[in-house]
This record gives sequence, structure tokens and C-alpha cells, in this order.
Amino acid sequence: MPDSLMSDNLKREKALKRRLKKKDMIMLLLTLFSEQYDSAQVDSITDIMIPMETVKDYIRDKVGINYTSEPWIINQIRKYEEEIGTRLFRKIVTEQGSTLGLCQDLSTYEQKRHLYVTQKIKTANGVFDLIFNMLEKSVSYKTIKILLDGGSTVTRVAEIIAKNPNQPAVNWEIYTHNLGVIECFGKTSTAYQGISIHVPQGIYDHVTNLILSDRLEFYLERKFDWIIQGTSFLSSGKLYVEKSEEARVKASILSDCIGKKVLVLTGHEATSNLSCFAEPFGVVSQYDYVVYPLLASGSTAAEKMGNELMQFAKIMPIMIQNWSYVIMAHI
Repeated sequence: MPDSLMSDNLKREKALKRRLKKKDMIMLLLTLFSEQYDSAQVDSITDIMIPMETVKDYIRDKVGINYTSEPWIINQIRKYEEEIGTRLFRKIVTEQGSTLGLCQDLSTYEQKRHLYVTQKIKTANGVFDLIFNMLEKSVSYKTIKILLDGGSTVTRVAEIIAKNPNQPAVNWEIYTHNLGVIECFGKTSTAYQGISIHVPQGIYDHVTNLILSDRLEFYLERKFDWIIQGTSFLSSGKLYVEKSEEARVKASILSDCIGKKVLVLTGHEATSNLSCFAEPFGVVSQYDYVVYPLLASGSTAAEKMGNELMQFAKIMPIMIQNWSYVIMAHI
């Protein structure tokens, strides 16, 4: 083989080794959008459009890989979307150049789990730390019985538990109708001696990725240590989701189940105008704790979240605030 051809082959091999796997690239892009949203003056993460040059600069700064081809990045995005069976990103070409954004009609669980990634991780860490700190105050716990409700933010809580099954050193009894939670435990470990997963009967709903049923004796006949719930919308102190069937389940769990109740938020839920159909299931004051990420001061998300939670400040003051998350506790 000629030296020049061998040299070209070696260059190509090195270039391939210096490229991200599809999943890693998508996670990096989703992190970029989450970081932009954290300080942006926008109502939704789907309103953000990022120049492709900024995308390439971000990848280079984070992982040291210099992508010169926009089509290659877009091709990797499309291949990932084909694998998961849904669209996530949109590309717009203008006179100023190409920009990348998230699709604006993201409504299914599979789509939503890709949004607000860093915010969800911060909130999930806050919930785990809350549980861990409470355990340190009581040496009597041998088993934690926890109900993990629907939503991708709640799934992030499950991921943290799955990655730290022996910290704290207790047994976990997980009760859930959230298939994202079940899947997460299956993916992250081959054997959990201290974790058991309990699932109710019902009908699978592909939009919410939940097993839904009007018969909730499975939950109502038990006493939980923790009940973790999320919401799609927060408006005037009330909580909403898009499906009536899910709202009924959430409302029953919130009002009738026994256990310390935690509401998890990311910031995007707060709104003064419900632009789509949504069914109420509860109010913020029904919870013992509210956990959400520390949002950049001056951002639209921080302003809207502050406006929504301000009315509960007297009965639910801030218990913990650090660089990552905020925890409000009901007096």
C-alpha cells in the first residue's frame, strides 16, 4: 500500500475515534439547550434556536472534538431519532446561516424525557438528598417504601436511586405505574438485592408511558415513606396534566395515599396561561415538600416560578438552597 494511502487511512481511523457516539452527542446537545434555557428570556426550551457554529463550538469546548461538517451532526441526530421512533430536533436555514432547535410539538413521554435535562437532574439530586438526610436523622429505617408517580422528572429520581442502590444502606420498595421508572432500573443494574419493584394492574397509555387504572387499592392500602409526583403545568397554585385519566390517578394518590408527599418541578411548568387542554389534580399546598432547580436570576423560568411559589412562602418556606436545587418544606 502506498505511504500516502496508508496515511489517509490512519487519518480517517483517528477521525472516527474522535467522534462522539450518537447517544453521547444527543445528550451533549440536550445539555446545551438546557443550559441556554436556564438563563434565557423564553417561555419554553422549544423557543430556543442555536446557531450551528455555536453548537460546534460547544462540542469542541466540552469534549475536545472539532466537527467541521454540519451535515454529519444532523445525520447523527436523524439516526438517533429513527432509533427512538420520534422527532426531537429541527433545523432552520436563514441568510445568516443554519440554526438548531427542538421541535415545538413535543407531547409524548418519549419526547419529554429529552427536555430540561440538567434541570431534572438537579431536582432529582435534591429529592435523593432530602431522603438521605431524613434517614440520617432516624436510625430505625431498614426499608424505604416509595411511590414514584408519572413523568420524566420522577424517572430521573429513579435513576439516582438506581445508581446508588446501597447508599443509604437500606432496602428500597419501589411502587410505580411509570414504565420509565421500571425501565430505568432494568437498564442501570444487573442485580438489585436491596430493591423490589411493585407494579399495579391497568391499561398501558403510550402517550404518558403509564399503566393507568381507576382502581387504586394497590396504593391506598399501603403506607409509604415517600410519594414523589410531578406535574405538566403550574398555574395560580394549581397543578395540571394533559390527560383526564392521569389526573384522576394523581388526585387520588395526592389526597388519599399516606406518606410524605414531594412535588418535583423543573421551572418550565409555571405558566399564567394554559394554552392547551389540561385537567387539574391538586394544589401546591397539599405537598410536604417542593423541590426544584436553582434557576438563573433574571431568567423567564426563574421569574415565573417565583411568581407561582411566592404565594406559598409563609406556609412552605425554603428549607434548603444550594448551588443546584431548592427545597421548600411545609410548616
